[in-house]
Amino acid sequence: MQNFPTLLSPGQIGSLKLKNKVVMAPMGTLLCGPGGELTDHFIKYYEERAAGGTGLIIVEVACVEPELGKAVATQARIDDNRFISGLSRLAGAVQKYGSRVFVQLHHAGNQSNSQITGGKQIVAPSTVTNAAVGEEPRELSTEEVKGLVEKFVSAAERAQTAGLDGVELHGAHGYLICEFLSPHTNRRTDEYGGNFENRMRFVNEIIAGIKQRCGNDFPVCVRFSADEFTGRGIDLKQGTEIAQALESAGADALHVSCGTYESLHTVIEPIMYHEGWKVYLAEAVKEVVKIPVITVGAIKLPSTAENILESKRADFVAVGRALLCDSQWVNKASEGKEDEIIPCIGCMHCTDTIFSSRRIQCAVDARTGRELEFDHSPQDGNGRVVSIIGGGPAGMEAARVLANRHFRPIVYEQEQQMGGELNPGCTPPDKKPIRQYRDALIRNTECMEIALRTGTEATPDLVRGDNPYAVIVAVGGKPIIPQDISGIDSERVVSALEVLNNPDMIESGSKAVVVGGGMTGCETAELLESRGIDVSVVEMLPEIAVEESNISKVAMIEKMKNSKIELLTGHKLIAVHDRQLELQRTDGEGGTKISADYIIISLGLENKETQPWTEAFERCIVVGDALKPSNVAFAIRTAFDAAFTLR
Repeated sequence: MQNFPTLLSPGQIGSLKLKNKVVMAPMGTLLCGPGGELTDHFIKYYEERAAGGTGLIIVEVACVEPELGKAVATQARIDDNRFISGLSRLAGAVQKYGSRVFVQLHHAGNQSNSQITGGKQIVAPSTVTNAAVGEEPRELSTEEVKGLVEKFVSAAERAQTAGLDGVELHGAHGYLICEFLSPHTNRRTDEYGGNFENRMRFVNEIIAGIKQRCGNDFPVCVRFSADEFTGRGIDLKQGTEIAQALESAGADALHVSCGTYESLHTVIEPIMYHEGWKVYLAEAVKEVVKIPVITVGAIKLPSTAENILESKRADFVAVGRALLCDSQWVNKASEGKEDEIIPCIGCMHCTDTIFSSRRIQCAVDARTGRELEFDHSPQDGNGRVVSIIGGGPAGMEAARVLANRHFRPIVYEQEQQMGGELNPGCTPPDKKPIRQYRDALIRNTECMEIALRTGTEATPDLVRGDNPYAVIVAVGGKPIIPQDISGIDSERVVSALEVLNNPDMIESGSKAVVVGGGMTGCETAELLESRGIDVSVVEMLPEIAVEESNISKVAMIEKMKNSKIELLTGHKLIAVHDRQLELQRTDGEGGTKISADYIIISLGLENKETQPWTEAFERCIVVGDALKPSNVAFAIRTAFDAAFTLR
């Protein structure tokens, strides 16, 4: 019996037949060249997802008008015939695996900015400022709007000439087409604004033009926001009306998303959003149209996708970040290896790299965006032993890479279970993805028959018995407990790590204060509140979660506001007196005292001692938090690089 029979059965968009119902959602990569040309890195990135079995790949935003239409400085372009050659290479690289490929046609509208446009004022349907950008746009003239219709149509012609299988119009997430559709951003008085019919005119003319030039057998998909989640503009009722109008206009498929830059945490969801949370939007659209509906929404596993399709909530499932984490997602599903898929953990590392103008990276797959550099793993291990100290994510990643190179890794973990800091990371609310990630890492080490010595505290003398060719030290970090605070050695003071490992140590009905308002501190507070404990969070800075991505920070602040957790930002712990904490305001305006049964310190990690290892073994590499306390992305990248380049 076929695994995931609905998901992996053939599909069809217009006259185009697809080998399965998995769609790679378009995501920016910054892998193209500075002039918008497609590079070898760009093509290799997409080729690998096609080789992984994906049915339809929708290539990231391609600019139809580069002067004012780009969303990022380094964006693919499709506004000139000179880009056809690169697109043709891309089409061949994807199609040779039986996958099909669309390109997403895009204009940023009022979500561009003057830094990208070289100081020129950004443009939009009306002079409505997007609060996330903060720049007032210039209203496009009627002639300019008609000119942009032609640019979209000409771009589709180039895509067809290049051999691509279709196009997607980016009418979602607050970009230009979305701005025309939304009554909040379209306040025009000409034929392209005002009533619903006029607001639809821009996209309708683009669809009609593409059909006239490219023919009915060249599919046009439209991605749109069925709800902008801004409290104004498009809501779901209007979203379903837009869907019906797009079908009438000749769209071959609808890709249902949501949000704008002003509600970005609904566009690119952090970990606290549940898998498939916005499928209900696609379901509502599917009820009113007959053309195929593609759903999206932090979908991480094939079983989730199968359930969506089997229950007829959508016709196709778009998988985005999950394909950054594991390009073999579809192949593993087909082979019944869902438990070996490395899942997305919603950490936002990928978006952080893009927003900081770096090429795409993934926290849990160090090859993402570097497929060309790490194309072929050398097979030169020759059975040589490499001892790995620590069974957390860095240790398991190093072991995986070394095993692929035919080394013989031996992993030492002092706890009974592999996982390291992922184990306490599973404990707070909404951390199911961390548990899935940990379990997938462990499963992969088991499948590769890597030697795992759990419940074993490694020492240099013990490891010498392996006669290792090299030693990789991945022992993680240890909680920072500042010793300059009076009373910090009180028995009432514990670390957040201790609490996450053993939440029962905090008695129900007690009062707890978490010192440190980073993500770990906030999640610890959430966990305690869910267990009926009165919790306060003390943070020196003016805001909580300051070091997190803006998307995660906004979502966490919103969650904390909706909780009963007391936030004391701008305060510093200066002393502990039995059941009382003495706090000082960081602005120098005095202090306060609060009572607590437990004081939980969450101030980050510091290095564990690694010198005994580096002194004992000539070929010794330190990775992850043991090298520099950071995050999962740093742990995985340093471990991958060390294991891949070991000579």
